Amino acid sequence: MALSGGQVDEDAVRQLVSGTADLYTDEEHVPAPLLSARIAAHLDCITAMIPRAGQRRTELIISAGETAALAGWAAWDRGEYTEAAHYYRTVRDAAKETGHRPLEALAILYASYGTDNPSKAAAMLKEAQLCVKGPGYATAHAWAAAREAEEQARLGRSDAAERAVERARTAYDYASPEAEQPWVRFLRPARLDSMAVSTYTRLGHPQALTQAQASMDHLDVGNPKVNVAVLCDAAMAHLVAGDGDRGAAVARQALDTAVSFNYIGVTMVDVRMKEIAGVLPDSTTARDLQQEIRAAVA
Repeated sequence: MALSGGQVDEDAVRQLVSGTADLYTDEEHVPAPLLSARIAAHLDCITAMIPRAGQRRTELIISAGETAALAGWAAWDRGEYTEAAHYYRTVRDAAKETGHRPLEALAILYASYGTDNPSKAAAMLKEAQLCVKGPGYATAHAWAAAREAEEQARLGRSDAAERAVERARTAYDYASPEAEQPWVRFLRPARLDSMAVSTYTRLGHPQALTQAQASMDHLDVGNPKVNVAVLCDAAMAHLVAGDGDRGAAVARQALDTAVSFNYIGVTMVDVRMKEIAGVLPDSTTARDLQQEIRAAVA
């Protein structure tokens, strides 16, 4: 199509948009860094078509923005933070060009994981929630609210964190992850529960263990990415609550899952595993696990 100089037809646009969705689906099963080449190639393909897209230009720019967001996430997971920030700025540029504010929310959500200042992150995530209001964006709104809850908890703001959890729960009551944007499909009940777990754990809230069990009850054998996050959050809840044996057992499950599915070396997983290693109890089993974790994520 690029060589012909003709307009991009409806079928070509549909294939390109579908290709973006496929990448997000695959990222649930394969670590994002391993998809980097495919993501970059797909982004190049879409951007080559935009000048010939005619009335479908906006649709392709939105798809390019979604692809760029995933490229930024993959870069961040590789530890290439400057490159990730570049991609996220590109996503926000695409949002401004099209007036499609959910793209802005997507850039904010991904960028928030790399923000060291929880106060700044909480403010960013409040903005993200404003970008995904209304029908068709309930899952995205739930994600943004749950992320705000985690950051408010880091700040020790119990009331604000608990209110954010409730907003996330309320939004999720109206959510249809499989029918909404491809970038929210990962937010299944187990993952939403685990975000509540991490929030409550930081607050020392008694709901942490209840939510931890709920999240583990919803584990999906076909979704290792979500499972690793859920297991890490549950392990921390038990360890912080003083149940060292249970915490170590869940941490072992998290490490084994991460190793089996190549998630060691992924930034989010490594950060979680290092946090777990730092609070494991002083027992023979826990010390052995601690050494394995530190050797794996060194």
